[in-house]
Amino acid sequence: PVVCQLGGSNPDTLAQAAPLVEQFGYDEVNLNCGCPSDRVAGKGCFGAQLMKDPQKVRDIVHAMQRQVQIPVTVKCRLGVDDLDSYEFAHQFVATVAQGGAKHFYIHARKCLLNGLSPAQNRTIPPLMYDRVLRLCQDFPDLKFSVNGGITSVEAIHAHLYGVDGCHTVPTNLVGAMVGRLAMNKPVALWDIDRTIFNEPNPESTRSRRTLAQSYCEYIEGRYADVPAENVSSHMCFKPILGLFSGIKGNKIFRQQLDTLGRTKEGKKTSAATIIRQALAAVEQAYPTALDEPLDPACPGDLSRIRDGGFEQGLTLPAPEPKPTAQDLPRVEIINGVGQSDILSRVARMKQAVVDARSLCDSIPW
Repeated sequence: PVVCQLGGSNPDTLAQAAPLVEQFGYDEVNLNCGCPSDRVAGKGCFGAQLMKDPQKVRDIVHAMQRQVQIPVTVKCRLGVDDLDSYEFAHQFVATVAQGGAKHFYIHARKCLLNGLSPAQNRTIPPLMYDRVLRLCQDFPDLKFSVNGGITSVEAIHAHLYGVDGCHTVPTNLVGAMVGRLAMNKPVALWDIDRTIFNEPNPESTRSRRTLAQSYCEYIEGRYADVPAENVSSHMCFKPILGLFSGIKGNKIFRQQLDTLGRTKEGKKTSAATIIRQALAAVEQAYPTALDEPLDPACPGDLSRIRDGGFEQGLTLPAPEPKPTAQDLPRVEIINGVGQSDILSRVARMKQAVVDARSLCDSIPW
């Protein structure tokens, strides 16, 4: 589904906007109750600020839902400022659901409207995925999607399908939302069809070259009837900026997009053409970068699940401890050779070194 998110705090104006979203063909309209930006939650008095008034959110959702046939959903946090108990999150969901919301997208941490920037609010307040699971259990008739700190496909898989020995996924936890992962490292999602949906990956996911070619073809089809000067190249570049994140060619690619897009000629050139020019610059500097094999996802890999931000409020099986020097005397066989044999060989080698030094000292050079 393709979802349009609206921000605001006036039930009447949001009720007028919702039908426009439906007319444009969106599958769902979402109300923003999670953004902590000062321009939104401060001066705008909406976003995460709305969480402090669940009754208003309920009324907004009700007013919007009366005007459309598509679902009205809510994106929120687990809490805001000192309203950060599980009881508060529970009551917020219960109240807003009375307005007709059936699906909640929950960023699994609170936010602080004073003292933290939006970027800090995405990292400093601790993640509490366990509270999202409790909400799923307490509201079995509602749907939930978890968001926040999910930075690998393995972590997405763990949220949706569980981890052996860790937890059982509620049936009404229907989605895992990623934002920064898709924006900063889109290639990380290349294997998601196979891993998450058990479907073959499309041919366009063979390499960064085929991914970029497919994206360029999409842009050309999407804006086929629009003059290049009327299309925002900057907006077209954003989804693909991280194509080379973590490998050689990243700096060149981003610089080329920025430089070519800013020129007078570039403003009249299609975004797809500029992307192809930037790719050519990367290939000239690093001939193998475009066709470098992509790393497949490994569901169940605990290290990748941890690295992907999964273990907050949940407990994964403890990793097996690495052997220490103290463990060696208890190891009876090493690579098929008895430990006593190895130790005796080491002793003989040490003695041979001593004998060689003594021999050298006795020779009158």
